Amino acid sequence: MISSMTGYGRSEEQNDKLALSVEIRSVNSRFLDFAPRIPKSLQRFEDDAYKMVKQMCERGRVSLSVKIDFMPGTKNEMILNQEKLEEYMTVVRGIQKTSERDDMPSMGDILRLPDILIRNEPDDEDDLKKIFLTALKKALDEMEKIRLIEGENIQSDLINRLNSIKKIVDEICTISELNRDVTLERYKKKIQILTEDVSVDESRLYQEAAILSEKKDITEELVRLSSHIDLFENYIDSSENKGKKLNFILQEMGREINTIGSKTDVIEISHMVVDMKDELEKIREQVQNIV
Repeated sequence: MISSMTGYGRSEEQNDKLALSVEIRSVNSRFLDFAPRIPKSLQRFEDDAYKMVKQMCERGRVSLSVKIDFMPGTKNEMILNQEKLEEYMTVVRGIQKTSERDDMPSMGDILRLPDILIRNEPDDEDDLKKIFLTALKKALDEMEKIRLIEGENIQSDLINRLNSIKKIVDEICTISELNRDVTLERYKKKIQILTEDVSVDESRLYQEAAILSEKKDITEELVRLSSHIDLFENYIDSSENKGKKLNFILQEMGREINTIGSKTDVIEISHMVVDMKDELEKIREQVQNIV
């Protein structure tokens, strides 16, 4: 089943000490790009969060946003940093002694000092880690459900467009076969016109016409294109992550379609090549969003 790179998940967890909410979203990217925005008290668990994300997301830009609220009277309240205050006051007393000044900094001056106010971190690290990773897992599961739903829609669209290309290939095969003898005769007539003043053996004339006709033959390209389409369909139905492989197959399909367009001199086939290119470009746009 196909999984899209675009998804969103949200989860909330709480206990008697805190309430935590997690939002995670993913968008297209060639590689896995993890962009967390988490409170300082949770940054020590960032590596654990990355490992969980990597298990579920092989590619894509994954943004993680976490909000944490501690219950009143528990932890993470703003408190005075006594050690830092004592360091500052030691400096002040030193200045007073050397300058013979006795004025003291005001309360406002003290509160504006760097790191003078800190948050009281939770004591139970295990509980904090558990509730964070539990919420993250639920958000990831929700995001994966959305990615799979969008993947189903993408897969349905890809199959429809592949069927359109297959139908065009069948029509080109029929037209090409019907025009094979016509093309041969046309080249024979062209050679006859160019050599009307020269005596040319009939068998040699036919041989040269056959060589020119062979150069314009698109049978091999049609066979390879059909093979690529079958391979593309097989990868769609496989369980492995397939975005990069599908991109490669599309490149090969595009190469065969371009060759068919450059070799044919049948106007109807040229128009069909344009239609195939249009479908192929739409498939390529969808594949960019596949994991």
